[in-house]
Amino acid sequence: MRPALRRSLLTRLLTVYLLFVVVVLLGGARINMLVEQRLRSDVQASDQALAEEIARETSLQLLGAEQALQSLGRLVLASQSEAPARLEQLFQAWHDARSDVDHVYWLDPFGAVLVAWPADHTDHIITGAEFSPPTVVEQALKSDQPAFEVGIVGLSSSRLATPGVIVAQAVRTQGRLHGLVAANFSLAELSLPLANVVQAQQRQSKHLMITVIDSNGVVVAASERRRLLETALGELPGAAQALQGQSLSRTGPGPNGQDWLFSSVPVPKIGWAVVVERPASEALAVVDQFHLWLLLVALLFSLGGLLFWLLLHLRVIRPLQMLASQHQALPASTAAIPATTRQLARQHDEIGELARSLIRLERDGLRKLSELRTLLETSSAVVRSLDPRAVIEEIMYEVQRLVDVQAVAVLLPDTQGVLRVLQSSGHSERYDRQLSLAPERVSSAAVLALNSGQPVQKLLDGSQPSFAYDDGFRAVLALPIISHHVGSVVLVVHRREPRLFEEHEVQLLSTFANYATLAWEHAVLYERSDERLREVARENEGLYRRATEEKQRLAAIMESMQDGLLLLGTDGQILYANQAACAIAGLPRTALEGHAIATFYEALQATGAEAAACARALSRTEPATFLIENSEGTQARALQMRLFAVQSEGGETIGRGLLVRDVTRERELDEFKTTLLAAVGHEVRTPLAAIKGYASTLLQQDVVWPPEEQQQFLQTIMQEADRLTQLVRNLLDLSRQEAGLLQLRRIPVDPRALVRAVGERIKPGAATLAVEIPPGLPPVLVDRGRIDVVLHNLISNALLYGAHHVRVRAWPSTDEEGTLTFAVLDDGPGIAPEELPHIFERFYRSPRGRRQHAGGTGLGLAICKAFVEAHGGRIWAQSGPAGTVMCFSLPCASQSALRTLHEAVDEEEGDSSDGHRNREGQAHLAC
Repeated sequence: MRPALRRSLLTRLLTVYLLFVVVVLLGGARINMLVEQRLRSDVQASDQALAEEIARETSLQLLGAEQALQSLGRLVLASQSEAPARLEQLFQAWHDARSDVDHVYWLDPFGAVLVAWPADHTDHIITGAEFSPPTVVEQALKSDQPAFEVGIVGLSSSRLATPGVIVAQAVRTQGRLHGLVAANFSLAELSLPLANVVQAQQRQSKHLMITVIDSNGVVVAASERRRLLETALGELPGAAQALQGQSLSRTGPGPNGQDWLFSSVPVPKIGWAVVVERPASEALAVVDQFHLWLLLVALLFSLGGLLFWLLLHLRVIRPLQMLASQHQALPASTAAIPATTRQLARQHDEIGELARSLIRLERDGLRKLSELRTLLETSSAVVRSLDPRAVIEEIMYEVQRLVDVQAVAVLLPDTQGVLRVLQSSGHSERYDRQLSLAPERVSSAAVLALNSGQPVQKLLDGSQPSFAYDDGFRAVLALPIISHHVGSVVLVVHRREPRLFEEHEVQLLSTFANYATLAWEHAVLYERSDERLREVARENEGLYRRATEEKQRLAAIMESMQDGLLLLGTDGQILYANQAACAIAGLPRTALEGHAIATFYEALQATGAEAAACARALSRTEPATFLIENSEGTQARALQMRLFAVQSEGGETIGRGLLVRDVTRERELDEFKTTLLAAVGHEVRTPLAAIKGYASTLLQQDVVWPPEEQQQFLQTIMQEADRLTQLVRNLLDLSRQEAGLLQLRRIPVDPRALVRAVGERIKPGAATLAVEIPPGLPPVLVDRGRIDVVLHNLISNALLYGAHHVRVRAWPSTDEEGTLTFAVLDDGPGIAPEELPHIFERFYRSPRGRRQHAGGTGLGLAICKAFVEAHGGRIWAQSGPAGTVMCFSLPCASQSALRTLHEAVDEEEGDSSDGHRNREGQAHLAC
């Protein structure tokens, strides 16, 4: 089925049309259903609106009757003491004012008739008789509101007695019952508006019935009076729901046996219902008319569709099938066009245009096939040779075979982009030798073709100098042969006739140019292959030479390594060992290379402190880092060994490597720092113990200490706290300096004032402190607080380790321009030469020399070095039998810094609220 649909256009179009028809029919059915529902709803809403209007009028009419009866009761109460004739006159006047009232009655409290109007003796109304129906009297006696009931008053025996709505109202004053007023309202008057509405509908040729029923289903008003007081609840569909307060429309059997539309609504405040009846055929006539029009539209749509398909089949599908069957393949060159096709080609519609197009396509196809056959032959002839010049000659020859041209040339751009003749045929010698087309000559067809990559043709008219025009050619076509590998050339053809090349000639030559491009690339690449091979050989020779140099450089690097390096093969043989590895093992290179790795391990185990532990560490084969310790003579050493895998570029393991590093010095430093950190802990614990002890002593309640001892205790606590603060400050300053977070607030300071201020805060004790700084030295640009710490630490150490005298000197540096050198000299025993390189290390303390106290953490000189270097200076020490000299250099303040200081001092002098800073600035300026 599906292949048939694909092959037949008629079947596919018919299928689509049928699907469209189905969609239209389904949509029409849906629209029909929606419109029918809407029309039905409109009709039902119209009838319900009419019923609601009648229900409102009926409710207002009954409520008006009740109000009128209540007014009559008040009048009767006012006239009760007068004669009965007076009451009859009152009833007569009230009766005459109400056209819808049949009789009016005045009853005693027991329901007996006292007065009645009209007093027609023909009705035989008996005065004093009991009023009937009694239920309305009972209801009126039980309520202050009027009571009503539908029926006939039982006091009249006249055949003309009419049914009505009997309304009774009890007359009371101050709770005392005087009697009852009753009236009989005619049902005929109540039905009169209904009859008028029905008559108005009948004049419009519409049938309508209106019925009003009470709560018992009795007809109280109807457009047909014969139905009054009939029980019609079962005959009116929807009336029972209307009595319960629900409005609805329903279809049911009518009086003539046909379907009628019943619309029922409740009468507000009374409990009655109004039913409007209408024949369903009449009410839904608009729906039937819509169905009829929809059916007519469907028939017209179907007939139009059949006519359309008949015309489509005869005028379009059948001619197309015939053209398709006759032109499934191109005919031979001698075959004639079928007669039916020629007949269809005479038509002036789309089928005729299609037939004419097929005829043109067949003729063009035959011509194209001939051109392609020639093109294949020429292309095969072009690609037979691999010599570039032979290829060019073949291209020019085949171009003259393909099209009618008299001259062909191939132009090649040089290094500057100027087009010159590579080879030509049919041109003069002058053209071949002197033609030169610069890239800026955009009027040339060859230049335009090379720049745009598209064929360009033009007629030569002699308006511009041209060698081709001088040779007698009047038309030129330039085709670019674009090659991104060997360079592009331009194929130029000329003809003597002043006629542009036709489109099929340009396309044929463009296609041939593509084949020529391939042939040109193959020939040039083949010619360049030998030269490229020679270049590759030279490059390989250079690569080999560079590889040899890299190997030698790598060997030199490995030989210069301080760590030992061994390269092993997959079988565990040592392929290479550098000089450091030989020194660690104590063996020559010849004893290691070419031997198993066990030879190196045995050499290490021979000096190991624990041979078993060393053997276990060296027995590992997987890549890992481990540490062994051995002893060489009396000095122990630690070796860190790292075993790693050597992989090729493809990730394959081709060997292993062993890196041996002597970490003895690092181990010693770590152990030494651990010991000194323990000492720092001890330094912290000692002042804390003193602070804790004196504080607990002062807090004892059972002992009263004298003020002098309390002062001494507090002084001790303060000193120990200052000691802890200084230790913490030193550690923090060192941490900041190492992290690069040490901030300096530099100001110009006089060197003499700087040293004297520090000396005044230090108690020299038994030794003497002398400041030997000449006046006139330039100020230094420093952070005064940091340099105070440097001087304080250096002078304190000199006083501790010196014998009797400590001197501080300063002078301009001779080796560093713009700096001052400070020196702190003591006359102590000096520092051993082997200790001098270590005294500025953290936690380092000299074991020699005289000590005035047992504390110290070895951080003082390390902090001095950090602060001095942060200022851009340097610090060093010199020592001998006559004492030790600690020197450091600081930068001098520049003139711009001094001017800034002067301006700051001037501003401080003008500020009276900051006298202290004013005096300090003046002191700095004086220095």
